[in-house]
Amino acid sequence: MKVSNFFVSTVLVVDAQTEDVSASVERLSEILRTHYANYEIVLVDNGITLNELAAVKKLLPKVACIRVIRLSRSHDTDTAIFAGIEASIGDYVCTLYNSDPVEQVPNFIEANKSDDIIFGIAKNLKRQRYIEEMGARLLYWYSRRFLHINIPHGSTYFICMNRSASNALTRSGRFMRHIRHMAKRVGFKSSNLYYELPEGRGSYNHLSAATYLSRAIDLVSNYSSHPLRVVTYFGIIAGLLNVAYAIYVLVINFSDKSVAAGWTTLSLQSSFMFFILFLILALLAEYIGKILNETQQEPPYHIMQELSSTVSIADETRRNVTK
Repeated sequence: MKVSNFFVSTVLVVDAQTEDVSASVERLSEILRTHYANYEIVLVDNGITLNELAAVKKLLPKVACIRVIRLSRSHDTDTAIFAGIEASIGDYVCTLYNSDPVEQVPNFIEANKSDDIIFGIAKNLKRQRYIEEMGARLLYWYSRRFLHINIPHGSTYFICMNRSASNALTRSGRFMRHIRHMAKRVGFKSSNLYYELPEGRGSYNHLSAATYLSRAIDLVSNYSSHPLRVVTYFGIIAGLLNVAYAIYVLVINFSDKSVAAGWTTLSLQSSFMFFILFLILALLAEYIGKILNETQQEPPYHIMQELSSTVSIADETRRNVTK
């Protein structure tokens, strides 16, 4: 097999959900060693168990080109992936999470030679609950319809990009970063690559419904002002209805001298107006919170510890940092 002479970085994000981390790293190392002359495995520890971490540490003296980045606390998957991308130095950067099959890395790299970014689509992706499935479809439809970001159903964190694309992503100064949305927005040429998750491990994430809802709100509010525009329309419509109701009251008052107290109508009108008012206040509070996070200019993550193999990279004289 011909060995390609370019540098490949693989970012493997592991957390408490990930099983058999050391076995995955060993398989990935063997695949990269047989395909590429220069490579590295950037393992991002986003809260793996102590037993899994101990098994990974045993690999460092005997398996080359492993770098372990231990974050100070558990973050969302997107933040952990960006920590790995920012630490990578390869010509191509592949990100993997949880049960993504490491055997697919060469296929992603090959596809990445013609396109700047390759998005992985798992054909057998499963979600734990029906409401999560419907919520994901609704979010993807909203992103496609109103944010002009087309994320296909079954999208995962298995993404491969060239150096220009990864630099474009890491130059963003945002505090809240979502890899799939940002990768779609940068404008580089992209395509999808379909694959299958390992049998019996089709469930990709194990998050609560509240966490999914919080992430959906973050996605919508971070990448578009469309929700603000929607409540603007609501406010205008509510104001016009209020004016119409005031005109109606005046007309009735002047035309009918025996006006009965309209308790029901007044109550419904007040309830509707307060609904619009609190909807606007809630959305403004959400955007103000995002502005506060961005203006504080705090780093989105902190690295607690870095570990590496005895042999750190195949060619230590090679540098691949571009602007």
